[in-house]
Amino acid sequence: MITTTSQKIATVLAALVVLAAAAGIAQAATSKPSGMSQAEYRALMARSAGLNERYRLGAWKGVPEGLSPAEYRALTLRSEALNKQYGLGKWSAAAVSTHGFAWGAFGIGAVAMLGLVLLAGGVVAGSRHSRESPRVRTS
Repeated sequence: MITTTSQKIATVLAALVVLAAAAGIAQAATSKPSGMSQAEYRALMARSAGLNERYRLGAWKGVPEGLSPAEYRALTLRSEALNKQYGLGKWSAAAVSTHGFAWGAFGIGAVAMLGLVLLAGGVVAGSRHSRESPRVRTS
């Protein structure tokens, strides 16, 4: 049986390992390789940008073939403006609430939170009860 002190130590160690790994990955992703000149690094970055454009990665992800990101953004903005003008999509009459506050959604959220609180309380009460050793009365 693992004690609570051991669990706390294991949790802290696991968190430190995760943080160290994340810091190492972030540092490796942003640093220039050692032994590389500034011109070589610029050439590498230009090549990477060209490959991203060719294979639709990074900023190009989701952009249709034959459109630049600026052209695609302009098309998206125009489409959104037309949807708004003609009341389509999220601007349709069915999607817009004219009643103010959504009390139905509030009620559903309140009931869900009450259930979560009751569940958490049951878990806490059950764990406290199981930790105590039964005491035998002798009189």
